[in-house]
Amino acid sequence: MRGRHTTRQRKMKFLIFNGSLKADAESNTFKVCKMAQLAFEKMGHECEVITMRELDYEGSTSDVNDELKPYIMKMFDMDGIIFATPIWWGNHSCHIQAMLERLDVIHSWAKDNKHQPFYNKVFGTLVSGGGDGFQHIHGVLYSAASNFGFTIPPQCNIESKAQGTDEITQDDDTVEQVKNCTINMTTWARILKEGNPTKDARHGSVDVNEEAAGVGIVTKQNATKDVPVGGEYMNVKKLGLAKK
Repeated sequence: MRGRHTTRQRKMKFLIFNGSLKADAESNTFKVCKMAQLAFEKMGHECEVITMRELDYEGSTSDVNDELKPYIMKMFDMDGIIFATPIWWGNHSCHIQAMLERLDVIHSWAKDNKHQPFYNKVFGTLVSGGGDGFQHIHGVLYSAASNFGFTIPPQCNIESKAQGTDEITQDDDTVEQVKNCTINMTTWARILKEGNPTKDARHGSVDVNEEAAGVGIVTKQNATKDVPVGGEYMNVKKLGLAKK
């Protein structure tokens, strides 16, 4: 009884960004979002689904005052975030791409101030569609989320190939993945809240080294006998990126 009481006292909040290009009534992505929302609520937590296509917002990497900004600011008060998207030509939707771009200003702020505001928060992905692209989308979004400071629990990647309300809600794979994602997100969110790793974790952030792609100035770690420290990689000049 004591353990159950403790769990109930820790009511958590989750926010799902629905990146579907279709209206909610026609969107398979939205239907799976509602399944996840219901799962969170059945566990006694709060969950809100935001359909991005209904918002008047600007695609930008700057801090813009529009209808999307209040929901971006709301992320700071959440315990967990889910990015939900259909598969379009093997990639995530333009709305989810817009979210990555709009969060860039927070990433820059975190780097400049050496503080990661999304530490202690969990992140999950929801991908709906019948074609290839699941793993690619999960990978891109997980990489971004990690750089933004989120913690990604295991099995928090929903992949639903089912089409239409009846098929989606009765699809065993979709149902099980929704359960895995929501239960694991709440479990890890509780662990983070109790452990508070943001207090002791390193908050430094750096840009991805361009040297990894063979573009940039050579550092001591990358130097070879042919390319000394401070020298430029060969393809820097080939790409026309050499300093003038």
